[in-house]
Amino acid sequence: MKLPLFIARRYLFSPKKQNVINIISIISVAGIAVGSAALVVVLSVFNGIDLLLDEAAGSFTPDVTLSPARGKFAPVDTALERRIAREERVLHYQVVAEDVAIARHGEHVTPVIVKGVGEEYDRHENLSAAIIRGHFATRENEKNAAILGVGVASALRARLGTSSPVTLYYPGGGGFLSSLSSDRVYPVGIFATRQELDARYLVTGIDLARRLFNATGSFSKIEIALRDPGQMKAFKESFPVDDRYKLEDKYDLNASFYAMMRSEKLVIFLLLFFILGVASFNIVASISMLIIDKKEDLSVYRALGMSRERIASIFRVEGLMITASGAAAGFLAGITLCFLQERFGLVSLGEGSYLVEAYPVKIAWDEVLAIMLVVLATGAAASHFPVRYLTRKFVKK
Repeated sequence: MKLPLFIARRYLFSPKKQNVINIISIISVAGIAVGSAALVVVLSVFNGIDLLLDEAAGSFTPDVTLSPARGKFAPVDTALERRIAREERVLHYQVVAEDVAIARHGEHVTPVIVKGVGEEYDRHENLSAAIIRGHFATRENEKNAAILGVGVASALRARLGTSSPVTLYYPGGGGFLSSLSSDRVYPVGIFATRQELDARYLVTGIDLARRLFNATGSFSKIEIALRDPGQMKAFKESFPVDDRYKLEDKYDLNASFYAMMRSEKLVIFLLLFFILGVASFNIVASISMLIIDKKEDLSVYRALGMSRERIASIFRVEGLMITASGAAAGFLAGITLCFLQERFGLVSLGEGSYLVEAYPVKIAWDEVLAIMLVVLATGAAASHFPVRYLTRKFVKK
């Protein structure tokens, strides 16, 4: 065992002349442990929420979307569909007719995005997983059915199981009120994903949507799901399409959402890192008092031939050991709490209509490794400056 590590270990666990040094050392370990555990738990909860929202909004954020390069609609291209169907990287695809319309229910009116899909849509995209009331259907009892976002349902005061339909209006060719086309749908389900989607989307059958939009035989986009979502960029760059169409992946279509998620995590990380930095000042106090307590030993080490840098390394190692002890305890506690939350749902979301009953968590091991390195670097930096100053002061040349 190297000499600085051996001496640092003895200093860490042996009694000190001043009992307050032991107390401050324990406080230092506890502060680092709490900060490390908080970083692991909070970032894991953010990862869980992000994953939940991403999965819940999967019906509205396909891996790749093919849409007309100009205009809202394009004629159905059977040759293009055959190319997509033959592509080995494609798991499945959905033809969609989508545009903005006006929805009215009684005296309540709100703009909505009407998304027309086929009957097999739920089987592939599993919109039912996001439905909090009712069920998925585009036709029911020989009537046009619709699934409303929870925000749309709230704005329209629409309820399930009533005979009162939601009327959809869409401007005709002239764009005047006199040329509005309209149709009626009956709410059979309410879904909840992300707030900006819940407040805008109404999902119904593609035949009704085409009729409402005066776009018979046309589509507004083709939503493509890949066997390996990691190939989104490669697929977008290599799949052959002419200048009539454009390919976009989900990061292109939801750039603001993913930027917001990254920004939120960064802000939370910086806030908790600041708290961890404040806690690391206990290491400064602990190391400083230890050097003062052991200043008589420094002369002995110097007389035995140890260089000033080697003596300073004893206390740097001491600071790293305090940091590592706290970090190990914090990571163990944080990871244990995350596993318990994932397994037993210790902390619930409370009353209300949610996709899950408890806070979701997902441990990202690369983030845990990054947090560990940051914590160790913080402890090393906290112990470096007092060690450098005090060893120069007490070790005579």
